[in-house]
Amino acid sequence: MLTQEEYIKQFNELQKLTVEVTNELTKWISPGLSEKEIADKYYALLSKSSFSEYWYPILIYSGEITSKPITRRVHLPSNEVKVRENDIIFVDSTPMKGTVWSNWCDTIVIGNNKFYNDLINTTRQIVRKTAEFAKNEAKSVGILYDFAVNLIQENNLKMLDPYRDVGHSIFQVPEHQTVDKTPMEDRLLLNETFRDRKLEGIISIEPQLGRVNPTDGKIYGAKLQEIVIF
Repeated sequence: MLTQEEYIKQFNELQKLTVEVTNELTKWISPGLSEKEIADKYYALLSKSSFSEYWYPILIYSGEITSKPITRRVHLPSNEVKVRENDIIFVDSTPMKGTVWSNWCDTIVIGNNKFYNDLINTTRQIVRKTAEFAKNEAKSVGILYDFAVNLIQENNLKMLDPYRDVGHSIFQVPEHQTVDKTPMEDRLLLNETFRDRKLEGIISIEPQLGRVNPTDGKIYGAKLQEIVIF
């Protein structure tokens, strides 16, 4: 295992690559592509950056599926689900090298849909404000969690994650250890269960938030991310 200093250095390097690849991918997405085609492209782009392992599989959620809890247990990229002319798309990856896994997610709009754009922009503001609060004021999970939940409620958004997480820790794992092999006690989730835990290490702020679209009466979700290193 790496020292903490070595780990942070390597994490920052891998995270920079992951964000760059994700940005390249989201610019490429267009109507008619299936979730599976998008995932395959994501894997190919990450492979060019020398990634070959993942803490959990790449996730792609499109349209109404963005209202489902974003997890590999609920939905994996499908050949049947295709991007529409006006759509909202979520992408997420956790590429690994050695003992370090990076993590990045993004939500984009295809077309020019005001409801989707407003949902994403409001989610982004909540994530950024929560990250700033984490950096400057919050000392424990509970204090940070209450701050985020109040922002979410003020903006009339619904927390879509069943555990009401607003984020999680990112940490070293033994080489080749995927999420399924990682003990839950090694993880820190930003929710009520971990209220008394100190904020430390690398924390990802990434609540999955949703709102009903008055046009069709269906819920759509967005998830954006900020990383805070203590």
